[in-house]
Amino acid sequence: MSTQKFYTVKDVADILGVTRRTLFNWEKEGKIPPARREPISNYRIFTEQDIEQLKTLTGRTAAVEK
Repeated sequence: MSTQKFYTVKDVADILGVTRRTLFNWEKEGKIPPARREPISNYRIFTEQDIEQLKTLTGRTAAVEK
């Protein structure tokens, strides 16, 4: 069983200091890679590695993690 933690769009938006809509727009515009999807609900999910990649791609290094 995997112990990897997954984050929701809201979690990632809070960490990056942007809105959920901004993340959706970045994905739609191709500025960030499409998020992986949870197989049953089809919700976007992110790993810590995904978040680090998003920080690099968007130039957002300051993060307020909960």
